[in-house]
Amino acid sequence: MTVVALDFETANQSPDSACAIGLAFVEGDRITRRFHTLIRPPEMRFDWGNIRVHGIRPEDVMDAPSFADVWDEISDVFDGALVLAHNASFDMNVLKRSAARFGLGLPAFRSFCTVSMARRLWPDEPSRKLSALATKFGIGFRHHDAGEDAFACAAIALEGVREAGAVDVKHLAATMGLARTVTADAAPRKGGVAARAMAARGVTTPGQLRFRVAGSRGTPYEIEAIPNARGQLRLACTCPASRFHADCKHRAALRLGDLSAVVGLTPDIERVLAAVLSSPMRAA
Repeated sequence: MTVVALDFETANQSPDSACAIGLAFVEGDRITRRFHTLIRPPEMRFDWGNIRVHGIRPEDVMDAPSFADVWDEISDVFDGALVLAHNASFDMNVLKRSAARFGLGLPAFRSFCTVSMARRLWPDEPSRKLSALATKFGIGFRHHDAGEDAFACAAIALEGVREAGAVDVKHLAATMGLARTVTADAAPRKGGVAARAMAARGVTTPGQLRFRVAGSRGTPYEIEAIPNARGQLRLACTCPASRFHADCKHRAALRLGDLSAVVGLTPDIERVLAAVLSSPMRAA
């Protein structure tokens, strides 16, 4: 059985907005390897509060793989695994919601929360935060980096093994009775109003219509057409103004048919964008 610690960072409050993932693999009493990558969220909307925590900005993930691409690379790791996470309810929710967003299935595995473990093993500790426990055990790491947080989670689990006198993490999870079976959320329904509206415009999946525009100072921002439940398409922009106002000048220019700011404009982008913006179901 694979034992792996998992950590996500998200772009905003939505659990399907993963912008980074970290894994740390445990074999016996050692952390043997680590994995980390940035992720391009399906909607490039970053809340300032999240950026303040992890420091990841839209421009950092512009060329990063999507969750679907990352999952294609790592999904086999989870099949039958014991997956550790510090506050597992958060990371499992991000995983399930991200998979559902892309219509992806999850293999059968079990999760083990190291926060719950810490409550049992060290009941007198004033804090079970990752940083507090790492300090207690002299674990050096860079907090809110997904790869580093996964490493710290795995290291804390190994401290739990020593504290409980267990054979290994698998034995610890079994004896403590804290491992939980993870079940996938239902995949998004296909063929609904929004999907038909996208197909009518030559866009088969949300996120296929995605491109960059140049700001007034040359800074590239990302525009994505996102369908709502009524089949209407909303243009989302990653520029700072979009985080604080209902509209921005980049979207306004596009709705007026001004494509001059589009970076690397191709005939395909121009054709699909023109179809979207000229539709009776006007892009908001």
